[in-house]
Amino acid sequence: MKFARGFKTHCERAVTVLRAELEVDDEAPIDMHSLATHLYIPVHSLATLLITSGHSRSHPKVDEIYCKVSALTVFDGTFRTIIYNDEHPSTRHRSNMAHELAHALLQHPPRDSGLAAHQEEMHEAEAGWMGGVLMLTAGQARRIAGSRMNRTAAETQYQLSPEMLRFRLNVTGAARLAFM
Repeated sequence: MKFARGFKTHCERAVTVLRAELEVDDEAPIDMHSLATHLYIPVHSLATLLITSGHSRSHPKVDEIYCKVSALTVFDGTFRTIIYNDEHPSTRHRSNMAHELAHALLQHPPRDSGLAAHQEEMHEAEAGWMGGVLMLTAGQARRIAGSRMNRTAAETQYQLSPEMLRFRLNVTGAARLAFM
């Protein structure tokens, strides 16, 4: 999907500002729960909702929800609440949260709010890109590559899955420098 001119630069700049506001060291990952708090977006796990609902985790419908939901945003007017699957591994959880927070940062409306299908697809692509920048900026990717950091060390330091590290190194062009 082709983004509007300047979109990727906008994402990098916005994340730079957020990192400064959160006082996150450039060599550290953003804590997505701290970012949600900073943006005044409540976050709840499926387990928390399950407790308050009184349903059992072993109920077939609950199991189906856990199988299908990674994270989602619930709207109450313009206010957002993020619900996440607490059974996912931490790197997946972080990626899911980054995606939902990216939708908020980009001020995307709720899905099925009357937008054309191609616009909703664009919003998903934009949130995917912005979420990736929240996970690992282009500058961080270049530093990983330039220092020839071991993949496992980079994954651990930035709390990334192998797939997300590979993706960000590739799309930022840092992969050409990395691991040679």
